[in-house]
Amino acid sequence: MELAMGFIFELSVIIKLFVIFLFIVTLIRMRLSLGTALMAGSILLGIWFRLDITHIFSSVIQSVFAEKTIMLGLLVSMILILSHSMEKTKQMERLLEASKGMIGDARLNLTLFPALIGLLPMPGGAIFSAPMVQVIGSQHQLSAEKKSLINYWFRHIWEYWWPLYPGVILTCSLSGIDLWAFIICQFSLTIVAIVAGYLFLLKPIYFITFSESYHTVPGASTRVLKELTPILIVITCSSGFRLLLPPLRGVWVGLETLPKETPLIIALFLSIMWVWCYNKVASIVVLKIVTNRSLLNMIYMVAGVFIFQGILEDSNAISEINAYLITKHIPIIYIVVILPFLVGWLVGIAIAFVGITFPILISLLVGSGMENYILPYVVLAYCSGFMGVLFSPLHFCLILTCEYFKADMVKIYKALWRPCLMVMASGLSLFFAIRAFLG
Repeated sequence: MELAMGFIFELSVIIKLFVIFLFIVTLIRMRLSLGTALMAGSILLGIWFRLDITHIFSSVIQSVFAEKTIMLGLLVSMILILSHSMEKTKQMERLLEASKGMIGDARLNLTLFPALIGLLPMPGGAIFSAPMVQVIGSQHQLSAEKKSLINYWFRHIWEYWWPLYPGVILTCSLSGIDLWAFIICQFSLTIVAIVAGYLFLLKPIYFITFSESYHTVPGASTRVLKELTPILIVITCSSGFRLLLPPLRGVWVGLETLPKETPLIIALFLSIMWVWCYNKVASIVVLKIVTNRSLLNMIYMVAGVFIFQGILEDSNAISEINAYLITKHIPIIYIVVILPFLVGWLVGIAIAFVGITFPILISLLVGSGMENYILPYVVLAYCSGFMGVLFSPLHFCLILTCEYFKADMVKIYKALWRPCLMVMASGLSLFFAIRAFLG
């Protein structure tokens, strides 16, 4: 027995981490929450790397009550509250309805509805725009697969950088990258995704013309802007506060220690208040929104991510990985591309591949003396991981979209790889461009 235990503890660090990843992914596929899976994986990690129970407990407590854990938990909670508020008050429905009269081209309308839904993170959000895509697509005899692909692809064009997505916020929090620096770098991938969607999904549909059912309606633009106000508040206020903070820091010393998430939190608070006041939301509805179970699950998940990161650092696993990579001459770029893609494909959730793989990737980069190059590697890792998510058979949006349109999943995959490959190639090009710029 002692011999067997000794053998298990002396296994290669790569094998240990592979087993831990497999353990976490298995728990997720068994329908356990991501937070629980990460907590269990953290405990296994600590024990396997010979941390005593006291050390593990201390690491858990420090991680849970760290400032970045609390701020990120608050930020993600407010994003979900805004999303649920716009959903409960039917403001998103009104936005979609108003946008019908703004553009007369059916081709643009096909992409507009999923793209608008994509501005607001919600699980399975693609199903929300599916009815609109179904109506327009059916008028032009589009196949179930074509409607599914258009709905699915354009629903996710913003997720590379849009700051309301928890995966984006978590990426910046774990890596220490400034949110706006990440947005500026990643924005080009959204442009590429739109172009890829046009080239591979829309352009072949040559028979789409202006639809008689979708003439432009006077005043439609005004109504769209009105219903889009909560999103505009988040963008303008968070940008404005970020511009005001640097000059004000010299006036008030207290601003020096203000967490970097503060501008976005204030902007989200104002946006939520606007939605509640504009829609005259009853107090009982507000109570239901803020006590939604998904909020607790998300906070629990955030805590799980930082606990995993904390124990990973305390266990010295990263130094062991660095030594292994140096010995085996394995380039870090291979790990940065492959690991997030695999986890994204296995789990089908962006925040999962970020939370599971980024603590290791970032620690690896720091341990290898590549602190100055974290930005390009994180950009590449996020792009690769998100391609895995888009390909995942467990991706909730893909499952719901295919079910709604009764589409053949095999045909979906046969068409999906082309735009994904174009985005991935752009991600690699972006990586090398940023590396060259940083010197």
